[in-house]
Amino acid sequence: MEELNKRIGAKARKKYLPLIIIGLIMLLAGAALLGSAIITGSDVEDLNTLTEDQLRTGNTYALVDNNLLIDVFATDNSGAYIILYRSSDSKYMGLYLKGSKKRTGESIIEENRKYLTDEADSLSSKTISVKGKLTAMTGDEKQYFQEYFTDGGWSLEEVDRSVDYRTLNTSEDDSMMIIFAVVFVLIGLGLTIYAARQLAGGFKSKISEQMSAQGLSAERASAELSGAQKFGGVDLAQTFALISGSKAEIVTYENLVWAYKFVHTTQHKIYGIIPAGKSVTYSVVLFDCRKQKYTIGCRNEAEADSILKALSTLAPHVITGYSDELQNVADSNYQQLIDESARRKTM
Repeated sequence: MEELNKRIGAKARKKYLPLIIIGLIMLLAGAALLGSAIITGSDVEDLNTLTEDQLRTGNTYALVDNNLLIDVFATDNSGAYIILYRSSDSKYMGLYLKGSKKRTGESIIEENRKYLTDEADSLSSKTISVKGKLTAMTGDEKQYFQEYFTDGGWSLEEVDRSVDYRTLNTSEDDSMMIIFAVVFVLIGLGLTIYAARQLAGGFKSKISEQMSAQGLSAERASAELSGAQKFGGVDLAQTFALISGSKAEIVTYENLVWAYKFVHTTQHKIYGIIPAGKSVTYSVVLFDCRKQKYTIGCRNEAEADSILKALSTLAPHVITGYSDELQNVADSNYQQLIDESARRKTM
């Protein structure tokens, strides 16, 4: 039993410890992101209560229940750059909106325009509440911002006295960041719990079920593993193979029917067009009498050949090698392969 537990424990640690680490990293990253979103959402000052000297470029600010939107001075593929009048110090600045916030902003601007042209008695009754980072205007942004005023008859001196060349860059809202953070936390937590449970016994329990189904006792398995031939993805004992790949599996040679080397070539391309070389991976594929497939990952072709050679000695009844003819028989009449394997056992 000791040798079996040792092997299974080593394989479990190799497989699941990295998953625990990944899960914990995702959990911590998601929690940090979620905390940041909550803090940012709850602890920001209202931009419209501060003056130009009080505002700090790079900080996050809120704009609360505001309707002092004048016009759109530029757009891009995602949103609109809007002129915001800051009542705290009577300065004009930029406000970037997108999505539903952009549509609300444009509606406020349209209603405010009616007030400015005496078509309505008051400014828009609609308001907008957003938050974002205060950033310096880019060269193009500043140019369009200035041109809006100079095209209306202002001099550059008047513009410079009346504007703040910064923009409150907002997103649709924080919901996507929060959703992303929650998903990260849930995936990380689930991955950590799953891997920890496997390390605690789930991995061993699955192997035990397979051993029991194939009439392989723990004592016998442990005794054979002490002298097993070890490869990267499999331990070949005297009467069974202990495979460690995407999952750990045990299969007795008595139940094996067919084994062959599988070569997988991946063509790599840059932007899906430009050839950038290729990579080749090797594996050994096994099929048992139930047509259950087992895949052994190999480090190189030499290891794949060594595994097949060892299997030929340990289980000479197994049909070894691949051909289109064998594949056709396996697809159309697998019993024929089983019968051939059984015939070889009597030789």
